[in-house]
This record gives sequence, structure tokens and C-alpha cells, in this order.
Amino acid sequence: MLIITILLVAIGGVVVFLNCSESDIYRNFKAEMQEREGRTAQAAGLCAADEINRLPVCLKDFCEFIGLAGTPKHNITHCLFRQADFVFNEKKGVSIRMDYDLWIFADCPHREAFCKSAIMGIPFEGVDYFDTTTRSGGMKGYIAKHFQLFDQKAPNMERTMYLTLLAENAMLNPSFLLSDFIEYEDVDSASCRAAITFNGVSGEGVFRFDKENGVLKFESQQRQTEELEDGTVRYIGWRCEGGNFHSGNEFKVPSFCKVTKIFPDREVVYFDAKEYELELKK
Repeated sequence: MLIITILLVAIGGVVVFLNCSESDIYRNFKAEMQEREGRTAQAAGLCAADEINRLPVCLKDFCEFIGLAGTPKHNITHCLFRQADFVFNEKKGVSIRMDYDLWIFADCPHREAFCKSAIMGIPFEGVDYFDTTTRSGGMKGYIAKHFQLFDQKAPNMERTMYLTLLAENAMLNPSFLLSDFIEYEDVDSASCRAAITFNGVSGEGVFRFDKENGVLKFESQQRQTEELEDGTVRYIGWRCEGGNFHSGNEFKVPSFCKVTKIFPDREVVYFDAKEYELELKK
């Protein structure tokens, strides 16, 4: 009995230590983001009314709604989502709660993120990464803050990254909507097509702004893939949205951020965050 008690106490101590200490993986991630921050140019000027007036009607209405005119432009978005609901595997119904540390760099569009969670009390960490040298990326997963579980490469990751940061920055750092990397085409008064291009890689989707309910959505058929049972991969729909905008430090920001996979027969909300800390830099 004494031996069992000692083992349980030892195991409990290890679990507490693993959950309280910061991993080398996360420290390295933060150091890399800070190094990239040091290389990022300072954004120039304010968001001018004449720039906003050149946007499609729906985005012009959105920028007016959040009060973007006259606010500083920023080249860095740092957002820490806390206790976001994340569907890890929609086929098996596996979901987790996680903290998600997101970094977006706007001068040379780039995005990376770090997630922290736990599975049965054991820390799980993941890195959404993109290697600018090989122009490839995906997600790496680690268990117990030391052991790599997987390195899942994503097809067309560069395009995926540009579309993702376009959708996220529209809500979190909307001065990015004025970027020269983006071209627009009106669809109607409530929606427009947006195409982002950098380093010869392009992706496109559709913005929709619901003025009455104050909800911004971005949907693309080029962002999300699904692997079928026979091993083939097909593209499915993907939607990022934010709503219930409220006053922030410079402009109105969303009370929630939600991301959905759109399958032919169903929709799965796989990221749902209602609590976050937003910092705009440079």
C-alpha cells in the first residue's frame, strides 16, 4: 500500500510539473517570433478615409462600422486565444480546450501559431508552422513537452496560410484590408471576392458583412482539404467569422472568432474562441 501511495504521489508530482513548467518548444517558438518581429518593418501612416472608400461596398461598410478610419496601421498581429474549443478529429469526435498563441506578420505575409492543451492530464502542444526556405509547412504535435508525435504536412500550405491570415486579420488587424497584396471584386452590396497574392502564390475567397447583425465572414473553397477513405484528398469549404463587435483600444473587435469546415453533407465548427488578448505592433 505504501509503495502504491508513493507511486501515485510521484505520478501526481510529474503531472503537476509538466503542466506548470514552460516547455523548451514554446520558448523556442516565442524566440523565433520575437526575432521575426525585430526584422519586421514599421507600418507607415494611418488608415485613411480615401483608402477605405476604395474598398468594395461590404468592406467599406465594415470599416465604417468598426471605426477604422484614422487608426494606425500595424504590421504585426499577436493574439492569444484562451480556452478555445477545438475539434481535434471530427470523424472520431475528439475535441479539446486549448490556448492558441497566434502571430501574423503583414509586411511580408506570414503566419505561425502555438497551441497548448492537455490530453488525460498530459500536456499536448502543437505548432502551426511555415518554412520560408522550403516554402512548406503544416502542424507539428508534441506530447509531455518533449516528444514529437507527428509532423503533418499540408498540401498547398503557402496558399492556405495566406487565406487564413487574410480572414483572421480582417477581424483582428483590419488595416491589412488596405494592403496592396489584395485585389477585390464586388459581388453585391453585402459581399465581395478577395484574392491575396504574394511570392507568386494566390488564393481567393468571399467576404460577407451582415450590417444588421454585425457579423463578418470569409469563406473559401481553396483553404481546407479532406482525406477520403481511399487516400485521395479533396477540397471542401472553409469559413472564418467574427461577430458581436465591441469597443477595443483602436477600433471595434469581435466578441467571438469561429472557424468552420464545410463538408458536402454537414458543417463542423472546429475552432470557437470567446476570450482573447490582442496586441497590435509596428
